[in-house]
Amino acid sequence: MTAPRTVTVHTLDHGTLDIRCPDWCTGHEDTPQYRVDVVHVGPDEPLTLPTRRGPITNLATALEVRPFASETFLRTPFVNVEISGDWYPTGLAGLEAMADVLAEQAEQLRERARRLALLLHEGRR
Repeated sequence: MTAPRTVTVHTLDHGTLDIRCPDWCTGHEDTPQYRVDVVHVGPDEPLTLPTRRGPITNLATALEVRPFASETFLRTPFVNVEISGDWYPTGLAGLEAMADVLAEQAEQLRERARRLALLLHEGRR
């Protein structure tokens, strides 16, 4: 186990802060910010799909916590999910709900593949 890591963050409203970082945090911005904007962010973890032109990212996720946020939910670790260019802070229940819908959509895609296989087998165009 590694020793806790502390970083110094310069804020415009609370001066210099020494804050403890989770071991998964990849760093902080060097530019001054407000204390409420302090964010611990883990590495991006993309989810990709294969295409004829190569793999594409359809979702990206990153572990995050905002220790001074006004919204209580953001002060504990959550996963930020990027969909179509927007980020959605998501907790455990939300991730499970997204996974359930993705599983349903995977079945819909399999059904489309079965219909295509049938058309190809019958020689239809």
